[in-house]
Amino acid sequence: MSDEYLNKVRVGLRRSTLTTELEMELSDIVEQCLTDLIRIGVPELVVRDESNMLVLGCVRAYARWQFGIDGDNAERNHEEYIEMADNLRKGCR
Repeated sequence: MSDEYLNKVRVGLRRSTLTTELEMELSDIVEQCLTDLIRIGVPELVVRDESNMLVLGCVRAYARWQFGIDGDNAERNHEEYIEMADNLRKGCR
């Protein structure tokens, strides 16, 4: 995964910088999300295309959920990820 892609996700977290530890955690969270998308049936070729804005949207929602961004909205971020991931999966059939 490119630094540019991680930067786009970081912007989605509304953070301009992260500590090295948080940067590593973010990288792991992005990989978890991409693995989950593959698990639910999104083709790996689609998932690994860093120019796919629908995948990026899923990754951002997943990262906000995992990082607990917006505190009380964590569940909403989770639901948003589930809905977007399912729509992406359905669109790839």
